[in-house]
Amino acid sequence: MPEGERGRRQRQLLRARLLSRLRLRRVRIAAALLFYLLLALIPLALGQPHLTAFALLPLVLVPPVTYLAYLIAWHEFHR
Repeated sequence: MPEGERGRRQRQLLRARLLSRLRLRRVRIAAALLFYLLLALIPLALGQPHLTAFALLPLVLVPPVTYLAYLIAWHEFHR
């Protein structure tokens, strides 16, 4: 295989691997969380830490509230 063709083929394989990874649910969730975190940290860079704290509250509060809702539902159906 010629050298130019080999480089092009390697780039195509790398692109295909990256696209197949992006199709995984956990990678999409992680990318969305990372994007939200970066957006939430912009006010901190602009000197507004209170706005950053409010923007990060959903990331901190949603998991425990979801767990509590699950526990309540589980107790309702298993008593």
